[in-house]
Amino acid sequence: MTSPVGGPQNFDFQRMQKIVALVEGKEASPFKMADRATLGQSTGEQDVIVMKPLALGELAKAALPAQTEEIATDLARRGIDVDDQLASVGGVTARVDAGEAAQLKENGYLVYDNSRRSLLPGFPGKSLLTDPTKMPEIDFVSLTGADKVQAQGARGKGQVVAVIDSGFQHPGTNLKAFKDFVDNSPQPIDPVGHGTHVAGDVLAMAPEAEILSVRVMNGDGQGRPSDIIRGLQWAIANKDKYGITTINMSLGGGPDGFPDSADPVNRAVDTAIKRGITVVSAAGNSGPEPHTIGAPADGALNITVGAALDRSQVSDFSSRGPTDDGLSKPDVVAPGEFIVSWSVPNSQMDQMGRVIEKLRHMSDDELVAAFKKKPELIEGLGLPEDILSRTPGERLDIVHKALPPIFKPSEDTLAAPGTSFSSPIVAGLVADLRSANPSLPPQAVKDALIKTADTIPGFGKFDQGAGFVDGEEALATLRQRQAANA
Repeated sequence: MTSPVGGPQNFDFQRMQKIVALVEGKEASPFKMADRATLGQSTGEQDVIVMKPLALGELAKAALPAQTEEIATDLARRGIDVDDQLASVGGVTARVDAGEAAQLKENGYLVYDNSRRSLLPGFPGKSLLTDPTKMPEIDFVSLTGADKVQAQGARGKGQVVAVIDSGFQHPGTNLKAFKDFVDNSPQPIDPVGHGTHVAGDVLAMAPEAEILSVRVMNGDGQGRPSDIIRGLQWAIANKDKYGITTINMSLGGGPDGFPDSADPVNRAVDTAIKRGITVVSAAGNSGPEPHTIGAPADGALNITVGAALDRSQVSDFSSRGPTDDGLSKPDVVAPGEFIVSWSVPNSQMDQMGRVIEKLRHMSDDELVAAFKKKPELIEGLGLPEDILSRTPGERLDIVHKALPPIFKPSEDTLAAPGTSFSSPIVAGLVADLRSANPSLPPQAVKDALIKTADTIPGFGKFDQGAGFVDGEEALATLRQRQAANA
């Protein structure tokens, strides 16, 4: 799908990296990305997760660690080396060829593609700005009613939010803990900058909460589903040690045809929720088409968050339901455009923000010179092929409208769109609500957010779920419940 000016509707992370390289005078490969090999299309070995099917509702009763051991033993008997055991999902990771994968399926196993892929949703390329050179101010704290929640003393105190993402790097902010499943760094790092932005969103909503960072993606924003699962397993195992009450997951991918209930990441999410941890997931940025929500956002038990500009407009890019299993998702929507938070100096996202701002403020002569020197930029930005023959005024207008709505409000902040930032806004709100009643189970928090959300006229349930979150009303509902049970 293209924007009205011909630019991409969605700038994936790798495309943005190449735009940065071109503008900064570095070498960059062609924009056309090679299709990722999928299981059954390659004669070589594939990284997979092997599990046994579980009917809906069986997960809670299944002895997953024992099932994991049983699968590992069976694969060893078949001559297949097991790389790792994933006890939270009842499965193992291994490398198999197409013949072995087919045989495992014939014998009743689920075989899930575990190859490395981008774990970050793309940057939405369509802007609702009347003037694409100026950024509106979005006060997401007041839009969600979190200011009124905080004024009543619910500020996230005693709550620990685990951000499973690209890492964390913001001097002066103390982390509860940091775990790196990529480079095993003992010190908090975030080469991408995404996880740090997300953590800042959480703390803006819940200023007295604590952040625990779990890094599961490399400097290019890539990782395997098993990396996400390891991160979840670590959070589950350390729930009591660190007091983890909420997990935010602003990562994942689109639907892949694998049943929601059988997806290994969703199994790990369900395990976390059954341990009493509230899990909040970003719906994704592949809207407005239906059936564009994938794992972990398509899991039944978590809180799936879509994006909205404000209380009257669901974001065009926000992924829509239903899911592969026919579930109604997202559950709610929250602010997801022009969200300002911390920027890690020289991180991937920081560089992207600087380059987009540089392009936004170029004169027509500078743009023409840049396009002549690096013609690949025309393709990368999705501009018309005849952009150089347009009038200066028309050319500037086309370029400005084609740029993704990313801004640098200050040296150490970045404003960006995406459900990646709607999700931590809700995760922070969850921390506020749970700080007012620490004994709340995850389902009670989810129910309160859904019950009190405000429906946005003109949008259906697969666009917005129950509607735009209302923190003040959710807190009142939970306090009424608390009083009734006293």
